[in-house]
Amino acid sequence: MTGRFNGLATFVFAALILLFSGGPVLLSLYGSLVPDRVLLTEGQSLFTEGPNFETYRYVFTGQLPDSYNMESANRAMISDAARQVPQALVNSSVNALASMVLNLILGAPAAFIFARYAFPGKKVSFLYLILSPLVPAVALVTPIYILMQAMNLVGTPIGIILVHTARALPFTVLILSVFFRKIPAEIFEAALLDHCNRFQTFWRVAVPLALPSIGATGLFAFMLSYSEFMFAMLLSGSSSTRPVSVVMAALARNTDVSWSLLNTAIFIAIVPTLILVVLVWRFVVEGLLSGAVKG
Repeated sequence: MTGRFNGLATFVFAALILLFSGGPVLLSLYGSLVPDRVLLTEGQSLFTEGPNFETYRYVFTGQLPDSYNMESANRAMISDAARQVPQALVNSSVNALASMVLNLILGAPAAFIFARYAFPGKKVSFLYLILSPLVPAVALVTPIYILMQAMNLVGTPIGIILVHTARALPFTVLILSVFFRKIPAEIFEAALLDHCNRFQTFWRVAVPLALPSIGATGLFAFMLSYSEFMFAMLLSGSSSTRPVSVVMAALARNTDVSWSLLNTAIFIAIVPTLILVVLVWRFVVEGLLSGAVKG
């Protein structure tokens, strides 16, 4: 009886999590496939009218939906910001991928050193590293802007990538250092007996064992960069370098914008993260469940 109750409770909680996480995605997809007159009219739905891809066509080609080509149509409902979404999508994806790669290149070796070796100032530096994310981001806006301006990086993707990397790096080091500590010391002692130096021990032993955790932290760094808004808005320049979070904010500020067009932009902005999760999730979960250290 207890086992059935636990199974039912697990199913209910899993269904609630799926509802709250996947529900908004499905709603945005639904809202993007029906025009405003269907969304705002009782008794009409996607199933009675069929899917409509005119807002997608406008986002990618600039061709107005047929309903807005009619005389006396409210053109204010069509925002030019939606036309920036494809380029902004590319900008955010490039920024997030670069931030993820830099986080892993810098964070994985740092985490390995913190976890496996002793050096002067280790405790102080590690404490400083893991406590730095507690500083409110608002307090860092002015000094970071002044620093980026002095380096002539305002309005460039490099400035955004560096800031996003710095913001995610403490989490990368913390998560990976915990994993590296759990690897049995005997494995590294065997590597030393095989005449491996520290770099070889890290690259040939620690990295293969830590691939599931590296995948998880890389995914976290990507998502953190992709969704970040404040520093992206502060450091982005023209529409050619503007990330998707900034473009979506500009689109949402238009109180007259078409609901169908807004949902289209939202769903398009979600697609890269959905693709990344599908590609990485199975690898990360299977690796964590099967165990990283194998005899």
